[in-house]
Amino acid sequence: MTALTLDSDARSTATRALVAVVLALALAGATVAPATAAATAQDGNGEIGIERTGDFLEVSLSEFGDDRPEEVTLEVTAANESASTTENSSDGSAEVAIAELADGIGHESLREATVTVTAGDQTATETLDLRTIAFAGDGVPVRIDGGDEPQVVLPLEQRNTVGITESDAVTVSAGGDETEAEIRANGTQLAIDHSWLVGAVAPGDGIALEASVGGWEPTERPLEPELRDIGDDLVLWHPLVETGSQYDIAAEDGDGNRYVNNSVDPVRPGEIDLPSLSSAGDVRVTLSAADGSDALLEDESLSLAEPASLSATVADDGSAVSFEQSVDGLAVSSVVVNASDGSLERFALENGTIENGALDLGGTTVTADDELLLATDAGLAKVTLSAANGKTEEDPNGLLSDITEIAGQAGTLGGPLVLPGLAGLVVGYCAYWFRDDWTKERLGLSALIAVGPALTVAIVSVVLLTEDPLSLVLSVHGPAFGGVLLGAALAPVTYYLLGVPAGADRDTGFTIDVSVTDGEYPLVKRAKIHYKRVDDGKKDSRNKTISDGEGRITVPDQGPWEVVAEIDSHYSDLVEVSKHDPKATLTLSLPSTGLVVTDRADGEPIPSATVTRGDDGATLSTNSNGVANIEPGDGGSSVDVEISHEKYDGRTETIDFPQDGDRQFALTPHTGRVRLVSRVDGVQTPSMPLRLSPREKVLDDRYGTVSMTTDRDGVATRDGLLIGQYRAAIGAPAGRDHLFDGGKTVLTVREDRSTKVEVDARFTWSLSASHRDRIDQLRREVRALSDHSGRDTTIPRYYGSVVTAILEAVESLPDAGHHFAHSEAEPDAVADALLAAAEAAIDAINDAMTTKRNVDLFAACADMPDPGVGWEGDCDLETVLEWLESDAMSRRNTLKDRYENVTAQVETQRESVSEAAPAEEMLRRAWELGSDAGRGDEAIVTIYTALLLLDAVEAVFERDPLRDRLSRTVF
Repeated sequence: MTALTLDSDARSTATRALVAVVLALALAGATVAPATAAATAQDGNGEIGIERTGDFLEVSLSEFGDDRPEEVTLEVTAANESASTTENSSDGSAEVAIAELADGIGHESLREATVTVTAGDQTATETLDLRTIAFAGDGVPVRIDGGDEPQVVLPLEQRNTVGITESDAVTVSAGGDETEAEIRANGTQLAIDHSWLVGAVAPGDGIALEASVGGWEPTERPLEPELRDIGDDLVLWHPLVETGSQYDIAAEDGDGNRYVNNSVDPVRPGEIDLPSLSSAGDVRVTLSAADGSDALLEDESLSLAEPASLSATVADDGSAVSFEQSVDGLAVSSVVVNASDGSLERFALENGTIENGALDLGGTTVTADDELLLATDAGLAKVTLSAANGKTEEDPNGLLSDITEIAGQAGTLGGPLVLPGLAGLVVGYCAYWFRDDWTKERLGLSALIAVGPALTVAIVSVVLLTEDPLSLVLSVHGPAFGGVLLGAALAPVTYYLLGVPAGADRDTGFTIDVSVTDGEYPLVKRAKIHYKRVDDGKKDSRNKTISDGEGRITVPDQGPWEVVAEIDSHYSDLVEVSKHDPKATLTLSLPSTGLVVTDRADGEPIPSATVTRGDDGATLSTNSNGVANIEPGDGGSSVDVEISHEKYDGRTETIDFPQDGDRQFALTPHTGRVRLVSRVDGVQTPSMPLRLSPREKVLDDRYGTVSMTTDRDGVATRDGLLIGQYRAAIGAPAGRDHLFDGGKTVLTVREDRSTKVEVDARFTWSLSASHRDRIDQLRREVRALSDHSGRDTTIPRYYGSVVTAILEAVESLPDAGHHFAHSEAEPDAVADALLAAAEAAIDAINDAMTTKRNVDLFAACADMPDPGVGWEGDCDLETVLEWLESDAMSRRNTLKDRYENVTAQVETQRESVSEAAPAEEMLRRAWELGSDAGRGDEAIVTIYTALLLLDAVEAVFERDPLRDRLSRTVF
């Protein structure tokens, strides 16, 4: 049969007729489908009150009279996000929980949220602080993160913690003291310094934490000591136990097993192992600091904590689980899977940590019917699993419920009249598509064919809408019958209007309606449209240029034809059109432009810079590489952007599309200078490690933590630092963590100014009780050197003062931490060596001063007054530590040279005095003391002590009271 077509006027008439039919069907469906609507004009002058009360938002309506609306709409907006709800206001008021109202708001601060209430045609707006905070229940564990500055991590109840971000200030109080908490994990956790908590709460007192934001009602959570199962060990967890301190503990279980240690070191902040009680469930504990201060626990009965009760959904096809509670950062060492088939499997996790609310199971897969038992660094946790929302084991993608819901809505809204009629439309269009030229026979056949699908749809509608389809219900069966007739009528009508009479003349060509879009808006740029027949592989494509995103192309035959759009060497996807479907919508995505924001001073990328579009006011933030991707404007137009950052001068630029490559813009920073001075116990100390940590998020994004080392003057300088608040911290020198505690201080960098801050570390070593007892004993032995009646003791006491200087040097060791900062010597070893050398020096002095010649001389001087003369030198700790870095042999050579020099001076002075024995004997004993020393640190310190005695011998002849005694004649 010859193919025929309608002329353009006939086709236009068919189109208008089809539109009329569709409108008629829609009107029929609207009259049958059950629907209700209500509208109330609000022309009054009512007043709307908006107030926050606790964790609720209250709305009051007044002066509305009889036109008071039954419902009000509440909308909250923060940044670019909003959420709304409708509440009943029939009694003149409405109330909604803030957590419910703001449920649709993402991670945005609600410190200055905009609340809009609409009642009828009246609208009121208020700016309110809608932030709320709530601690998680006891089922979510509190833990103490270790590191240089341990922090107590407090989980928050996510449902009732609303509108809190890292930039908000949350105050935590305990024991009458307050601190500002660090906000973690997208506002789901608080972290406070462990050292603050230890200082705020007295030992033995209960720990009641309160957290508040914006001055609203605080949330409370007590912290209590408990027994935890950590790493298969029984651990006493107490929030006030800190590393770096020793504790006295006595613990006993119900079977009489005991664990007693009067100097136990915590394994981690808050944790003391109970190794001999690993199988106990109940333990009585007494705990106090080893220094004898107040007890933390006094015969307290503690029980092993039940596993924390957590819930999670299965993610990543079972290879991970996503938690509903705020447990980010919790380390997991092993997992036990209690499978639904009753089997148990345990496996270890390497570096297992819950991140962004999820735990990767390291290759193991689980299902929603399994249970997990996690071994974490806060004890055991039992995890109940569930499938992801909308999924079940039988319907894992949630499609079944979606299809059922859509089908139910279509049945209710379409009705038994409209849906059978639509079936007739489909049959008519299919007949046209199969053959566009109609005859009377074909029109009748299309009506007959349409009865089948129309009747089928009508029966399905009746079954869905009635409980008993066989019982006549006129409101359902009547429209259903009419729907079948409507479908049978619409099929030939549709075929007639769209098709052409058989045998009519027709053109072979047609016009393609082309539109070029970016997926949403027409592209307003010049576009070249390429088109060619699908089956013509030899000919090059033809082209035509269109503007404003729309145009028409006439082709010589019915095709089919391939059509593609080109703009600046960017191509759309290919679309195939034909005479039956002559419309071509070509989607061409112009590439976004990467806007790179850098620091003009050092060229580094600037994260968290705000890029505001001029066309719609939308804002973007640059990522950690300083990049924000800018999409073209409507229709691919250029975009004006404003680039701003609180620490930089802003600027405004125009971005054209498409761009070849990224655009880079530099901002001028607001900077200052900081000079950090490292000290140990107040003494400026060189080459100390420092950390400069920003206290503001934008600064942390820019720098992270800056590590510095002070120079030989103890000063570290950083120029060009962005203005704002920082924390400067000093750490222990490398390998000296056991001797030093770091310190920290807060500083503010101001623009074009230099800020100097001193950061102190503390030397934690102290003399032991045995050291002090030994010093007291040696002082008594020094006094014994001059404890003789009937003879003068000035010279023995003079030599004894050398030992006194050594003992004073030992006593000053706790104040000499700056000397140990970069020495390899241990203060315990130095103290022991000095005390051993002092004891040996006392023996040498006693041997030298009790020879017969010296005893006779001192007896002859018994009538001389006591001049109180002492050695004027000192025992220099810095020199001692320098000597300890060398070997004993080189120091013996130093002693030998010094001995020879002093010997020569004694020989010279011998002729000028009556008796030189006090100098000669001491000279000999000092030499023997040093030369007989063995090897090692103690030998080096003994040689140094011998040198001090040689200095004292040399000075004997220079002190008049001593020389007078050497000049006394002995009979």
